[in-house]
Amino acid sequence: MKEFLKTQTITYNLMSFTGYKALILFSLLSDGPKSYKEICDYFLYHTYLRETISIDTLRVYINSLKRIGCEVKRVRGEDKESRYVILSHPFELKLTPEQIQSISKVYKSIVKKMDIQELLAMDNLFEKIGNYIKNENFINDMKKISMLNGIDKKLLKDLIDCCDKKEQIVINYNSPNTGKKDIEIIADKIDISNNKIYLYGTGFEYNQYGCFLVNRINQIKEIKFEKTIPDNIKMLTVTYEINKEPDKIDLNDNEKIISQSKDKTVIEVTTSNEFLLRQRLLEYGPACKILQPTEFKNKFIELLKDMKAGYYCD
Repeated sequence: MKEFLKTQTITYNLMSFTGYKALILFSLLSDGPKSYKEICDYFLYHTYLRETISIDTLRVYINSLKRIGCEVKRVRGEDKESRYVILSHPFELKLTPEQIQSISKVYKSIVKKMDIQELLAMDNLFEKIGNYIKNENFINDMKKISMLNGIDKKLLKDLIDCCDKKEQIVINYNSPNTGKKDIEIIADKIDISNNKIYLYGTGFEYNQYGCFLVNRINQIKEIKFEKTIPDNIKMLTVTYEINKEPDKIDLNDNEKIISQSKDKTVIEVTTSNEFLLRQRLLEYGPACKILQPTEFKNKFIELLKDMKAGYYCD
């Protein structure tokens, strides 16, 4: 220690040869199986060691790892060359089935309030944890319940970038009704609804704001250099009242509060997509009342009547 404090240099005198080299070997084999030649080369060109080791010396280091609980074996690969591999070690993170079930419950609970960036961060966290857990059930179980299951994360990140820049893009979309087709939109946002991930934007096909399931998007085929706004976009402005306090209402970007009281809030929303608006208002249930315009209110009432009639049909 005195020598190190004086020179700030690590020398052989400061090392426990067997212990240090055993740790070096552990680190090396943790990256994957290694042949005797690969191990020798690593030790030879190591910053501090720079020496060759015999097969007998290698056995000493392997026995040191075995004494602390590592399972080290020599296996023969497809190229018929023998390699050393660590099958297990006492530093692995282990989870019981009960612990995995608890993690799954916590995940399902918290993802409901996450935005897409937080969801990606959470998914990356589980991937990192999975690298340290020798339990395929954990990895498979988390993939099954993840909203990102079946979604190309690189494509998703590219879509998020397009939304941030409000890019005009052409996507190849696997429509459930018409099959694969190219759709041109001005990307707006990526959002989560009903445990599904959607791309929102203004589409050129129907000249209205719409949403597309991300897991049905095959690729971004083109990003336009110059943006053009679709012609003849028909906008609809609706005013509705909701029996909720303002601080408990999650407003969309196209909504604003007109007036408010202790238990009622009047909101104005402007959109080009009546279907999405109807879906949003239906989510509020009886807590919502449409005020204006009369035509839209009457159409909404007819929709509610049709829904009610459906429950009385055989």
